[in-house]
Amino acid sequence: MFHPSRPELFLLAATMAGTLCLASCNLVDQRTFDPRASRAPRPHYPPPPPAPKPVPPLVEIRHGTPPDQWQPALKGAVTRAMARKPNVLFVVTVIVPAGPTPAQESAALGRATATDGQAVAAAIVADGAGPAQVEITAMSDSTMTSGVIRVYVR
Repeated sequence: MFHPSRPELFLLAATMAGTLCLASCNLVDQRTFDPRASRAPRPHYPPPPPAPKPVPPLVEIRHGTPPDQWQPALKGAVTRAMARKPNVLFVVTVIVPAGPTPAQESAALGRATATDGQAVAAAIVADGAGPAQVEITAMSDSTMTSGVIRVYVR
């Protein structure tokens, strides 16, 4: 097969065998040791922090609760709040269920504010707060099934 007098054939065969061996190998480069080398970094964006929990109301009164049931609890809460901070602001929030039309919703907000909201505000003033320390707001909430009055403090 190989004849010693023809060394170029031996050299050609060795070169061909070496070429075939090297063609099947992976070359050693910087990605051999670090697969992410020379690639643009992908920044890690952490998830947003959780939303703060809503502030609980000082008192929550369901629509239709008789005044003799909520007035003692409201009087105690107003007294404690005034003792901690004399210039506290009481925010009476009247919440009604969302109505089918804006006109009906507006009428329900007006009725609830004029009756229940005013009664709670008057009870807060009677319990020792000044009229300037009481604020009334009204809103509708589609997740509510019945009206509620919440008293917050600031």
